[in-house]
Amino acid sequence: MTTFSFFHCVSRFRAEERGATTIEFGFIAPILTLMLVGTLETGVMLAAQRQLEDAIFMAARVNKTGYADSGQTQAATVQAAMQRAASGLLDSTKITVTSRSYPSYDAIGEPFTDLNNNGVRDSDEPFTDVNGNGAYDADRGKAGSGSSSEIVVFTASYPWTIYTPLLGEVLGTKGIRTLSVQTIVKNEPY
Repeated sequence: MTTFSFFHCVSRFRAEERGATTIEFGFIAPILTLMLVGTLETGVMLAAQRQLEDAIFMAARVNKTGYADSGQTQAATVQAAMQRAASGLLDSTKITVTSRSYPSYDAIGEPFTDLNNNGVRDSDEPFTDVNGNGAYDADRGKAGSGSSSEIVVFTASYPWTIYTPLLGEVLGTKGIRTLSVQTIVKNEPY
């Protein structure tokens, strides 16, 4: 008789379906929550990337005209324009901006003859020694925002903190992902 009541209890337990959805949701909820939060954080990070692009474009736009606010240098005016454009998602004090100027587009990277057509300068391939130092220079730009009619390459980077732990492991180093943008402009003749 005890065997009958044991099997009867087991079959009754197996037939009971109330609460099954709650158990299933308990298994799915953490994964679903992580995916939702990760998606939201990725969206915010992409918005911050776009804001950084806007900031560097504004800085380049102000720089290429040679304009300077009264009582300020051109560099200070460019920095202020960039900070105004970066306000919101980004802490403008953490943005790192570098600029290099070149006399022409051809001067960006020393020209060479690619004899084997591999797209990379090999040691036996001839190059144009533009600055006369006898060595191949990959980048001949000068630091700074350039002068009239020069080509300027602006690069901005920002250390974005990732708060979702798993997303931080996938996308960043120790929860930090460096957002980076670059733009090239030609200064107006001023």
